[in-house]
Amino acid sequence: MTKELETAIKAAKLAGERLEYYFETIIEHEEKEDKSLVTKADLEAEEIIVKTLKEAFPSHNIFSEESGDLGIKSDYTWVLDPLDGTLNFTRGLPIFATSIALVKDNHPLLSVTYNPVIKSLYYSEKGKGAFWNEERMRVSDNKDPFKAIITIGRARDIKNKEKTNEILNKVYFKTHQRILGSSALELAWLAAGRTEAFISVGLKNWDVYGGLLLVEEAGGKITDFQGRPLGDDKQYFLASNGKIHEEFLSILNR
Repeated sequence: MTKELETAIKAAKLAGERLEYYFETIIEHEEKEDKSLVTKADLEAEEIIVKTLKEAFPSHNIFSEESGDLGIKSDYTWVLDPLDGTLNFTRGLPIFATSIALVKDNHPLLSVTYNPVIKSLYYSEKGKGAFWNEERMRVSDNKDPFKAIITIGRARDIKNKEKTNEILNKVYFKTHQRILGSSALELAWLAAGRTEAFISVGLKNWDVYGGLLLVEEAGGKITDFQGRPLGDDKQYFLASNGKIHEEFLSILNR
């Protein structure tokens, strides 16, 4: 395990301790411009992660959902979401995670996703596989879409809500669907073989960087809705176990 991955895991677990401290307590939250929420827990977890990463890699840049880009000129940028699933968190629902990815040239080199409630740690390095609590992960072998679970992550604006409704109408009678509210965890669960596909509808890069690497390293497939490799813009894509990918693309494009 590289120093970078060890540090990312350390940072995620330290942040997780702070999130666990606040979980299921009455915590104030504010609504941001995009209608998403931010809490004291988000900000304190972010501070812990940034401090841990800066101490270990002072020359690396850091981009966080809450604070934005530190603006350090570097080939390497840490992209983090200290609390992915803030709404779930504020309602006492344990579907949330800390997500950290190290990115170079817009491609993730390593990723860590951590849910502190059930102590589930998902991590990967480019070319070295994906792991859940030190156990190697592989995507599901299921080839039957009628037995598949597909999750959908969407942005909160009207355009993407309408797009999500269109997708739900297309897949409703062909598979099982869930909208769980934490894309980081949903991609980790896809990588672990617990679901068969994930559809991103307007999500931001920081929502999915780490999860995309987990899926790739677990043997999954990721394309845009036309079946092309993802470019720099990762807002709209289908990630799957690869066994049902073409069939789902066909459904999405009907």
